[in-house]
Amino acid sequence: MTGDDSLEENFLISPELTENLAVRQVVSAAARSLARSEQCRASLERKLLQKEFSPETVKVALDYLESKNYLDDARYASSWIRNHCAFKPQGRIRLLRELTSRGVKKTLAENAIRDYFISIPEESLCEEAFKKAASKKKDPQKILKSLADSGFSYSMIQKIFKNNKEGLNGTN
Repeated sequence: MTGDDSLEENFLISPELTENLAVRQVVSAAARSLARSEQCRASLERKLLQKEFSPETVKVALDYLESKNYLDDARYASSWIRNHCAFKPQGRIRLLRELTSRGVKKTLAENAIRDYFISIPEESLCEEAFKKAASKKKDPQKILKSLADSGFSYSMIQKIFKNNKEGLNGTN
């Protein structure tokens, strides 16, 4: 049993695809990448094209993986947001910019962000980012810039500043 045979079992490569060696090779390469971590279509496509697979073959392989739900940009976006915000609290604006720069369609990114903020209020992430920034920076303008760079709206930042005047160590 070769490595490709086990991939065929795990990814259920259809017989019509296995007849096309080039598509099979792309599906196998993509499957190895997906086994390591969730990927979005655009980044996986870039990786496969860098391996010098033909664009047409890559498209067929990725369409196949999407049809079998092995590749799903909505799932990738949700996973990426959860993992990213666990270590670096960021607001809607920054998350949207990050996801779209990775190649996730804007509507999918917006939906994933909306769903994420249903379970975790954006204001609580802004509060967390404020406390982290205030512990490192004493100048309120630098804290404000840090929060704005993290993608929180100006109105939310103002609210957090108002609620945390004591957290600014007497400045403001």
